[in-house]
Amino acid sequence: MKSIKIVKAVAYAFNTQLKGMYAASTRSVRLPAEVEWHDVNIKPHPSMVSSTKNEDNNRVVTTTLKLFTPDDLLIRRRRLVFRVTLTDGRQYLLGSDERPYPMIEITENCPDAIKDNHLNEVVITYKSLHIPPYIMV
Repeated sequence: MKSIKIVKAVAYAFNTQLKGMYAASTRSVRLPAEVEWHDVNIKPHPSMVSSTKNEDNNRVVTTTLKLFTPDDLLIRRRRLVFRVTLTDGRQYLLGSDERPYPMIEITENCPDAIKDNHLNEVVITYKSLHIPPYIMV
């Protein structure tokens, strides 16, 4: 059965809050109850793509999340993890409390025309050995 996978919400937390996280199965994790999520104000609908590639005889999954936001993400010297919520209610976790951490690139737009995009473009790239897990509630 096919399902429509559209991202409707993105939130971030500090990776230090994930101490106590454990894998409930091969594709899902349980998070500690005290994780404090901060919602990101996003332009509908961000894109998230996971692709698999072999590097040095290891399978590496690269997940890229692209979004536009008017917010300034205060990420100075802090390692963040991201909760990505789909329209069907499923939630994915990008990142963990260990290396490798998600890489965050922010492009601030100051266009010359009023009708052009004024939102910040954020690209989050996360490389790991597995596809991002579901968050069990």
